Amino acid sequence: SGSGEEGVSSGINAEYGVTRVDQEKGYLDLSKRRVVQEDIKQTEEKYSRAKTVNQILRHVGELLDYEDNKQLEDFYRRTAWFFDKKYATSGGSYERFKEAAQKPEVLDELDIDEHTKEFLLKEIKRKLTPQAVKVRADVEVACYAYEGIDAVKNALRAGLALSTEEVPLKINLIAPPVYVISVTLLNEEKGVEVVRKAMDAIKASIEAAEGNFNVKLEPKVVTDTDDKKLQEELDQRERAMQEVDGDDDEGEESDDDEDEDEEEDDE
Repeated sequence: SGSGEEGVSSGINAEYGVTRVDQEKGYLDLSKRRVVQEDIKQTEEKYSRAKTVNQILRHVGELLDYEDNKQLEDFYRRTAWFFDKKYATSGGSYERFKEAAQKPEVLDELDIDEHTKEFLLKEIKRKLTPQAVKVRADVEVACYAYEGIDAVKNALRAGLALSTEEVPLKINLIAPPVYVISVTLLNEEKGVEVVRKAMDAIKASIEAAEGNFNVKLEPKVVTDTDDKKLQEELDQRERAMQEVDGDDDEGEESDDDEDEDEEEDDE
């Protein structure tokens, strides 16, 4: 506990719970031990959302050439603070702005002119339009029992059966027996959920055929760099397959030449 400065270094984020406020002396009693992990997560999310709303409104204020804080404060009162008060139990201004990125009419209830609304909507779309994310998992699928490769194919089909137009699931071979399961969606949690369901379906199918299933990479959101690396691996495998096919063709031609030579010798 202390004044709020003790134990906290400048520029460092730390989580403390406020246990007492001394308004006369301006002191806060803080406790790090009383901080609940779930509270930390909720507070950080609340702070991040408020920061995003603040960035949107301040940038709009700059674009509209507001000359003093009084104009900016009035803008806040007519927009974010209005939503925060009216929709306090359902996400406030952040959720309304997020909804407006897809449904601009959400801003119609704000007491602002069309010119201001146009600038506000443009900035909201720039900051809050959902971005598609790619979720990926790597698994090993193999079967050395009687059904062999047919069991593997059936297992992969069981996973792909979960794919729909809204949830375009993909399964690609990296190198036997490793396969990558992926899906691209706006909702990260939904992406992880559907990839896990596909993994469960594949596992159930291959193990029913006395095959093996192992997770090489748990479902996670992959970056553009990860995606590029995966594509390079798939391209490399494709080139290797083409080279193998070419070698087989040359081998067949060589065998044909030997047969012709033998026939000439016999003659």
